[in-house]
Amino acid sequence: MKSNSLIACLLVATGLSTASFVVQAGDTPQETVQPSTINTRDLKEGDRAPDILMRKESAISDWKKRGLKQPEADSQWARVGDKFVLLKTTNGTILEITPVKK
Repeated sequence: MKSNSLIACLLVATGLSTASFVVQAGDTPQETVQPSTINTRDLKEGDRAPDILMRKESAISDWKKRGLKQPEADSQWARVGDKFVLLKTTNGTILEITPVKK
């Protein structure tokens, strides 16, 4: 009788441990979507710029050398493809778009 109880307990314990492995194996990690480096929609003056353009590392520091006007204290120039974009860093509004001079 004791051996039957022991075998039954072992079978239950084995079944429970196997079931937990099955549950863990069934949980697949969710696919992640990498954000694009810049929003690809057409931007125009008055639009809100993508957040990446408002970062300090996106700012063009040699704006004078490139023939651009001096940005105000709360704005900066950033490059998007073949255009320079002047935007307000406080709210992301695009103030001006200028083509890159070659």
